[in-house]
Amino acid sequence: MSDPDSIVRAVGDASFAAAVLERSRAQPVVVDFWAAWCGPCRMVAPVLERLAAEFAGRAEIVKVDADAEPGVAARYGVRSLPTLALFKGGVLADALIGAQPEGVIRVLIERHLEQPSDRERAAALAQARAGDVDGALATLARLVADEPGRAEHLLALLDMEIDAGRFEAAAKRLEEAPLSIASSPALAARRARLELAERAQAPAEAGSSAARQAAAAREFLAGRHAEALDAWLELLRAAPRVRALPLTLKAAFTLLGDEHELVARSRRRMASLLH
Repeated sequence: MSDPDSIVRAVGDASFAAAVLERSRAQPVVVDFWAAWCGPCRMVAPVLERLAAEFAGRAEIVKVDADAEPGVAARYGVRSLPTLALFKGGVLADALIGAQPEGVIRVLIERHLEQPSDRERAAALAQARAGDVDGALATLARLVADEPGRAEHLLALLDMEIDAGRFEAAAKRLEEAPLSIASSPALAARRARLELAERAQAPAEAGSSAARQAAAAREFLAGRHAEALDAWLELLRAAPRVRALPLTLKAAFTLLGDEHELVARSRRRMASLLH
């Protein structure tokens, strides 16, 4: 039962997008994945109450009952309780697993509070929108070099390099990503996006299968997901041994996410075509 006097409010699947993902675009949101039977969760709870009061206005802490909301926990790979998952900019940015001391949790929050470099990053994004992409890339590359542990800088740089067609540079950065974020969903999404962007611009003879694959990639990147998936699946039906097609489809599934209505249907059809 929720404590009406608790600063750390409970959220569920229905409210997660607004209370966590959207809210994290304004300030970091820490999600405490817990369960009533979990002793370490009860130990951490008063610590989180104190920190929620301390960081009020700069960061927010909420809680998700992993037993009552198994879909949310599964979506973010929560396998141990408690897990503290920090969201920033609409994505999972950091996490702590197990009952941690107050000082460790405080460090988790503090390293994601707005820093002077965050304002520089925002200025670089505005610079790119104004047309100076090279200048913006140089600023973001410096920020990544100065603060290699800040995933936000790397993600912004990767997005800009992919948008600018700097595919080799983006691929190299993905290969050299710090171990702390190398396996994160955000990096997986950038790898998938890079694969589709490269596919979209791959040279191909007009009317060929490769040209149709590239056209489908452009459709997908333009937001016409259903049309692109149908085109790739039709190509796979005609040529099930073309190895690039399942890889392209898997990249598209990664970008859409397992919960997307198109993914389950397309994944089943792909499996039937391959087997």
